[in-house]
Amino acid sequence: MLTVNHINYRYPGINSNAIDNIDCSLNRGDIVGLIGLSASGKSTFGRLLKGLIIPASGKFTLQSNDNSSVELDSKSLIKTVGWVGSHPELQIFASSVKEEIKYGPTNQGLKGQKLADRVNWSLQVVGFNPNEILGRFPGKLSGGEKRRVALASVIAMKTPYYIFDDPTAGLDYAGQKCFISILRNLRDAGYGIIWITHNVLQLQSVINRLWGLEKGKMVLDVPADNVDWERIARVMETGKSL
Repeated sequence: MLTVNHINYRYPGINSNAIDNIDCSLNRGDIVGLIGLSASGKSTFGRLLKGLIIPASGKFTLQSNDNSSVELDSKSLIKTVGWVGSHPELQIFASSVKEEIKYGPTNQGLKGQKLADRVNWSLQVVGFNPNEILGRFPGKLSGGEKRRVALASVIAMKTPYYIFDDPTAGLDYAGQKCFISILRNLRDAGYGIIWITHNVLQLQSVINRLWGLEKGKMVLDVPADNVDWERIARVMETGKSL
């Protein structure tokens, strides 16, 4: 379990907290939806949890099955939590799909057959046949294929937890369905997932818990079965309080 304990964060020159005393926890095998209006703190919270920025106070802890726990600093969080932004395909840089996917695992120290297995596994998670895609040039892939390759390059790191920040932006219906299938594959493999989005109705059939942020505060933390989805959708459309 990854636990967030009284986390606070304030941007320089701003008088109020962007993240205000948040407590929550994420289990492996969970898919949690994170919603909130613009400027509610969703992406800031995701960056804190990834270790990209450092909280002003509070701590992150990782609890194992034997109830022992260890506090995670920003360097540990980077190795524990994977991060995928809204257009990850824009960060593709390698000359082949194989080189793109193997970059992260290679930096983790993998080589030989273990590296090849990791690359193949990550491509299979996102729905590719490795034999058909490994040698292709990313620049000649379709938009949806590029997005899946970018996802695979992050998944290949095999971090225990993943954050997806508005990952369906710009995807058509088929692309959205493919992404949801990827999430389910990761969940079934025992990874913990946070899906940040404005489109709450996409979450309905996928998540098992819903978090809601409002002005940096966690105002909603409920099982998905207890969510009034029509009310939440109206709230997001009208800009009213969660």
